[in-house]
Amino acid sequence: MSIVRRVISEKPAHGPGHRTGTILAAFAEQSSMTAQGIARHTGIPVSAVYRHLQDLMRLGLVSQARTHGRYCAGSLTVQMAENYRREMLNGGTVRRRLTRLAADTDELAAFLIPSGQQVLCVEVAEGSRVIKCSFSPGLSQPLTFGASAQAILAHLPAERVTEVCEAHRLSREEAELLAVDLHRVRERGYAMSTGAVDEGVWGVSVPVFDRRGQVTGTVSTMAPEFRVRGNQRSLLTFTHAAAQDISRLEEFPS
Repeated sequence: MSIVRRVISEKPAHGPGHRTGTILAAFAEQSSMTAQGIARHTGIPVSAVYRHLQDLMRLGLVSQARTHGRYCAGSLTVQMAENYRREMLNGGTVRRRLTRLAADTDELAAFLIPSGQQVLCVEVAEGSRVIKCSFSPGLSQPLTFGASAQAILAHLPAERVTEVCEAHRLSREEAELLAVDLHRVRERGYAMSTGAVDEGVWGVSVPVFDRRGQVTGTVSTMAPEFRVRGNQRSLLTFTHAAAQDISRLEEFPS
């Protein structure tokens, strides 16, 4: 389920505030759109879309894109993203810990969080060796299969897991297989997968918890499958240590 569809389904689609929020949410999914495209995407009449766009542009939350007739996220969203990093990622401490993890492993390190029915990448640090994968800040994947998703999903309430399965239209058999995977993740304390999101990419993910013991995200290390043969245990050890350090930041925020 997309962010916009979730916003629409969780609250009756009426009132200017709700429509404004829905339009902003659309720009989290599309780099740029026309007013007509926004109307199709959100279900808001195009005349109302134009009115909201004018208000959002005055605030700097939306800008006219380089292509005539298209709109994109505005410059103020950059400041909002930076404030998110300062408040929620401990003022750069998470990135510094990921950088250390990437230096220890020579592979890509990432911090991801649950966002609706998706797992969202909010920070990465690259190792010395190149890897091509689908995770970079701002990109998301379904909160179902793959190490990063399952490290989080395994520690969410059962009703949330059901919502995720329904949102991604998993069959009964797929949901049962997912339940088995999540049980294994809880027992081990980490998730590991190969090719679940990107072909030939191996990943290990260890959940991060806050002071109440609730999962807030996951630390992941990703590498090409051929590079991790015989090296998985050490990569897990480094990733686990980073996740524990970030969990301690969650316990004692700055």
